[in-house]
Amino acid sequence: MRKLAILVSALAVLVSLWVTWSKVATAQVNSNDPKIALVDNCDPATFNAAIGPGTCAATPHQHDTTFAEFVGLLFSPLAANVIGHPAWYFAPGHIAIPAGQTVRVTNAGGEDHTFTEVTEFGGGFVPFLNGVGGPAGTVPLVQAGACLASPETIVPGNTMQITGLSPGVHKFQCCIHPWMRAVVDVE
Repeated sequence: MRKLAILVSALAVLVSLWVTWSKVATAQVNSNDPKIALVDNCDPATFNAAIGPGTCAATPHQHDTTFAEFVGLLFSPLAANVIGHPAWYFAPGHIAIPAGQTVRVTNAGGEDHTFTEVTEFGGGFVPFLNGVGGPAGTVPLVQAGACLASPETIVPGNTMQITGLSPGVHKFQCCIHPWMRAVVDVE
């Protein structure tokens, strides 16, 4: 019985190291070709039925998060504001680049996204996704200033290039899904 406990403990440590390393490896530091993917997992049938045709495009990847699941995971009883579905994110969430480097941002999901530089992270331009009308006790996000100005939308499969970033820390978020965030550290 003791050998089994040691074996299980060792396996747990190995799995933990693997998970940690896979997360650390996703951060790009001083890459020669820095890229950020805008990722979502929308199910075209349920999203298009709930919001309207064209909301979620079919992609080469099978997306299976239903609209009901998406809405069900926007809020948590452990937080006072919107949390967002974990399958909607920027990958990686942090990159470090030398000054003058171009960052390529590609929409790898089925929904439209923005990659908008903000002074401070905040809400986007979709009130419900900011927490407006959420469960009792929800404190809506305050809209980020840059999200007020109709930022450029990146449609599924398209790429934009970010150039001319000055040295320092630059914060980016999706103004549709405001929990999608990334930091670009220009050295």
